[in-house]
Amino acid sequence: MSIKPSIHLTEPQGKLKILMFNHEFPPIGGGGGWVSYFLGKHFAAAGHDVHLMTSQFRDCPKDEEVEGFHVHRVRALRKSPDVCAVHEMLTYAVSSSLYGLQFAKKFQPDIVQVFFGIPAGGGAYLLRKFRNVPYIVFLGGRDVPSRNPDPPYYRWLYLLLKPMIRSIWGGAARVVACSDGLRELAQETDTDIKIDVIPDGLDLGRFEPVKRDASPEKVRILTIGRLIPRKGFQFLIRALPEIIEKATHNFEIEIVGDGPYQQELVNLAESLGVASHIHFSGSVPYAELPQKYRDANLFILPSLAEGMPLVVLEAMGTGLPIVASRVQGIDELVAEGVNGALFNPGDVDGLAHCLVKLIDAGEARIEMGKASTERVKPYDWKHIADAYLSLYTDILKKGNS
Repeated sequence: MSIKPSIHLTEPQGKLKILMFNHEFPPIGGGGGWVSYFLGKHFAAAGHDVHLMTSQFRDCPKDEEVEGFHVHRVRALRKSPDVCAVHEMLTYAVSSSLYGLQFAKKFQPDIVQVFFGIPAGGGAYLLRKFRNVPYIVFLGGRDVPSRNPDPPYYRWLYLLLKPMIRSIWGGAARVVACSDGLRELAQETDTDIKIDVIPDGLDLGRFEPVKRDASPEKVRILTIGRLIPRKGFQFLIRALPEIIEKATHNFEIEIVGDGPYQQELVNLAESLGVASHIHFSGSVPYAELPQKYRDANLFILPSLAEGMPLVVLEAMGTGLPIVASRVQGIDELVAEGVNGALFNPGDVDGLAHCLVKLIDAGEARIEMGKASTERVKPYDWKHIADAYLSLYTDILKKGNS
């Protein structure tokens, strides 16, 4: 997939002042935080003045410069680096809105980029209302109401927040989804809104392909994500008895990530007698992730819902075939039989069938990995950042015309 043709690439004119809001930013959160990191890095490298408002967490500096852009951490009652509770998001929403209004008086931003309409959109909405600064909303996944959310109580939260979500989307100069599937889901909440698609990306220089053996002693299966029910690791573990029975090649699974669901996953593996096939590695620094991918032969992500998972892009960049659930974002990256295999979310038997097929694929698995490398080339972060900058330029041109 290439950058969506609905985004007309226009050369940015002059230095822009860009203000970004995201309640998550490394070292806290997941893929959405890394999206703001890479976009901020490339915006700054292109000569723009970039400031990000994110959540204060433990001993992280209140203000610092990261890769040429400025990070400001505002008060938020966040306890975990992996999971953000609703009341914790609310504290960020209030703090970032107040700080953003105050900071904008001095900074005078040309444009505001919001990552996740809830909880980050409030500050941008106020800046549009009181200072006439246009803003763009990035939709990443859980900020978009869905019919079967995880956790289930989000169904009632979405019902309560839908009017606010529509207002934030409606006030935006543009709304951007990171996948076609997420755009379709968002249009169930607001059928009238126009949504562009700009995918997430990866650092092709960091996540490079390596040569792999078609018949290793053990097929090493890697999965990465926050240990929460939505990521679907419980289905992977439940599928293991069937996989162990049917796979003819030895294999092992490494799960990288932390989260509140870990003990339940460990208990499930022990109760099914499959713990010897799984290794929980915990959280791994981002700088060490490329080696994790290089050491693997196969990547799996059994999620119930995604926007566009960075881990799948990164795995593809390192030349890994992908076994994954058929959900938005993933089904645009993985082609059945070309660079991997897909199963329906929550389908334990389907997961087992796909994984057995790839474990025993031998040389075909290597060819699928090569296909992954080719399919991911258009997703370099520089291309993605250029698409956003072009969008900003078009918005500002129309505003000045």
